[in-house]
Amino acid sequence: MADVLAARTPDIVSAGNSTRIYYAANIPEIKVRALAYFAASIFWRGSIHPWNEDSSIPVRLGPFQERFRRFLMDEEPFPKDSILWVVVRDTSGVDRLTYAPMGERKGNFHVYKFPMPGFGFSLTVSKNIPDHYRQRCLVHGPGNPIIASSLLEDFLMNDAVKMRERSLSRVSA
Repeated sequence: MADVLAARTPDIVSAGNSTRIYYAANIPEIKVRALAYFAASIFWRGSIHPWNEDSSIPVRLGPFQERFRRFLMDEEPFPKDSILWVVVRDTSGVDRLTYAPMGERKGNFHVYKFPMPGFGFSLTVSKNIPDHYRQRCLVHGPGNPIIASSLLEDFLMNDAVKMRERSLSRVSA
């Protein structure tokens, strides 16, 4: 994916950092539905299986869980009150870092994330998602935006450090 984007001119370039936005609707090599399906399947699986060391379920989709199942079964479209951000990770020291989906409640909505080599996926679910978040949704956003950035790496490294600290504290307890 990074190679496909590198051969294109970004549609939007952020002043002050290296973040770029590409409209997948203009790039035939990018299969928006396939990316959305893949990400939704990971988050949905995180909502039905205890992937965490403490056997807790990491993703709480609540009333959206059934809607995502129906999307995955091709019975309905991607849920309207959900947004999916896809970030193509720029090469850095932790570009291979991956972990099971995780997330938290932020104000009136839930945000879940799942990094893997080359990509970062973020799923927000709520009827109260701010409009500026919706603009960057791969599925519902204008032009089907994909974000390319190295800024994600600092957040992922912080998450990895927190997970390691929690794991060590459980072992020593």
